[in-house]
Amino acid sequence: VNYYGTWYYIENGVLDWGYTGLTNYYGTWYYVENGVLNLGYTGLTNYYGTWYYVENGILNWNYTGLTNYYGTWYYVEKGILNWNYTGLTNYYNTWYYVEKGVLNWNYTGLTNYYNTWYYVEKGVLNWNYTGLTNYYGTLYYVQNGVMGWNYNSSITYNGTLYTIQNSIAYPAN
Repeated sequence: VNYYGTWYYIENGVLDWGYTGLTNYYGTWYYVENGVLNLGYTGLTNYYGTWYYVENGILNWNYTGLTNYYGTWYYVEKGILNWNYTGLTNYYNTWYYVEKGVLNWNYTGLTNYYNTWYYVEKGVLNWNYTGLTNYYGTLYYVQNGVMGWNYNSSITYNGTLYTIQNSIAYPAN
């Protein structure tokens, strides 16, 4: 209810100062904090076991991307935190590696995104990396952050000569 320009959360006819969460008002979901509509809040909120993305006090069903919640970055898809997503996401022109819905700052290695393999270093796609990387026991050649399956050549890496065939590195004899 609106009272002198402030919106309050009423349940069973009583103002509920203890309520924090979402409420639906004529088809729009709003964020309430301590019984008062908070149009300044942007972040996540838990509503009956599901985490939703709120922007300026309103649930944003269109948002897909990252959001920071108490120091951890989460992946949101169409307004809902997606605990199942593992892959890359672009946030302000930087590509990040998300694992099970959470940005993984510790991951270094390869990841597949739309049938292209990319090199991730400490959770961020590294477009500048050229060299070899170990992925499940196999060495692969990466050039400018991307693994191209048709690369064939020989390179010296960390003092060892390798033959590269279709981006897989083999020690030269």
